[in-house]
Amino acid sequence: MKIESLKFEGVSFSHEGQDPVIANVEFDFPMNEILWVKAEEGAGKSSLLQILAGLQMPQSGQFLINGQNVCDMSFEEFLPYRLEIGYSFDYGGLINNQTLFENMMLPLLYHKVLSPEDAKARVDEIFKIFDVTKFAHERPAHVPGRLRKLTCLLRAMVMRPQILLLDDPSVGLGQDSIYTLVDYIHQLRKEGCLNHVFISSYDEKFMNLFNYQIVHLDDGQLYFQPVDPEKRVVHL
Repeated sequence: MKIESLKFEGVSFSHEGQDPVIANVEFDFPMNEILWVKAEEGAGKSSLLQILAGLQMPQSGQFLINGQNVCDMSFEEFLPYRLEIGYSFDYGGLINNQTLFENMMLPLLYHKVLSPEDAKARVDEIFKIFDVTKFAHERPAHVPGRLRKLTCLLRAMVMRPQILLLDDPSVGLGQDSIYTLVDYIHQLRKEGCLNHVFISSYDEKFMNLFNYQIVHLDDGQLYFQPVDPEKRVVHL
């Protein structure tokens, strides 16, 4: 299922007892771009990414994927889209009683995307690229925080989705892992995956490793800021 459009029509969202972080927004998201989601601290960047992932539902309005309202979909109806969305949970989201390898394998096997043999080969390859094979069979509590963070990021990409949502991905990573992560995202995009990438970050140095456009979340509204690629991209 190809994802061709994402749109908010009158979308509002607030946490219980708080002012709306998204207020009656009308917005067509640019597609086939790496989008830097920028906002002040606490303005709702994480909430925006969670709505795009289908993890939060707006209190009013419509969130449309390919013209279909996600808010009206059943679990079964949304699932084909959900399988095309990768979302990073920052340091959380890993299953503590499973190894890093098992955590990476889980979505591939649960959704029967690949055979066990092909899933193992894919995860082995990813761990080799990031030079963390020796930690593959350790549980999350037994590895440094940077490895837990890295595994969360890699698990968001292991299904090779069309949409990738990353919330402060560079925080807590070592510099070598950051460069490898950027190269890996570029590689998957060249292979036809990760068509639409949304990154919430305060790390301008990290973002300048991408050719990005900017979406601002300000006072509950979304604004698009086109950026000249020649002024932003940094070649590794």
